[in-house]
Amino acid sequence: MFHLLLLSLDKHPIEKIYKLCGQMADLSLYESSTIEQAAFVVKQKEIHCILLVPDVAFSEAKRFLTMLRRLPQHQYTPVIVLSGEYAHLLQLYPKWNRCEFFLLPFHKEREAAFLQLLHFYQNISTRLSKSVRKNLQLHTPQGVAIVPYDDILFIEIVLKKTILHTKDRTLAVALPLYKVRNAIECETMVQTHRSFIVNLHNISFLDKSKNPWELSFFQSAEHAYVSRHYKQDFLHAISAEHADSLR
Repeated sequence: MFHLLLLSLDKHPIEKIYKLCGQMADLSLYESSTIEQAAFVVKQKEIHCILLVPDVAFSEAKRFLTMLRRLPQHQYTPVIVLSGEYAHLLQLYPKWNRCEFFLLPFHKEREAAFLQLLHFYQNISTRLSKSVRKNLQLHTPQGVAIVPYDDILFIEIVLKKTILHTKDRTLAVALPLYKVRNAIECETMVQTHRSFIVNLHNISFLDKSKNPWELSFFQSAEHAYVSRHYKQDFLHAISAEHADSLR
């Protein structure tokens, strides 16, 4: 899904923008009319591209762009500025990287060019999302934590903090477990307990004699657990070959 934010700081009609965006498949559109609303969206949601209709003085638009580029996850997020003022074009260059400018109102050629650019950014985000699935990316209040899935043994919640146990370290993040679970894009990462998510590829032993079941991992003396509620889902997730090796 391509996530697009429309920030309109002007009273310029935006119905045409909505209509053009509606021609795209697999698109989710967020709308904001203030800097504060937009700041909340870009910090809480995964946004791939931003449509910015600036205020007449361009001062609020500058404030938003400054805030945006200070966020590590949005240093290079493409911004398309849609304005009826040629003077706004001069405000963009050379300071604001990854910004495009479209003069309003639209005519046929501009509509086609605008859609072409949106499709271009959508294709880029699709390719990038496939590559970043090798890593778990967590946007925390302290910054962006990036951990390769292959390195993760298991994840647990302890005293309202989520702990990532990897092959060579532990990493604590100030996020609830459900937010970490929602960020995971890896089939081998499976929840086995209300407090645990494990990486099936790094399990070395399953001890069914204990209640709850106890999981051991390669290169670690730590353990995770499989509760009764998650047993069937866990057994279904692991392959028959893997299950046979865990006795």
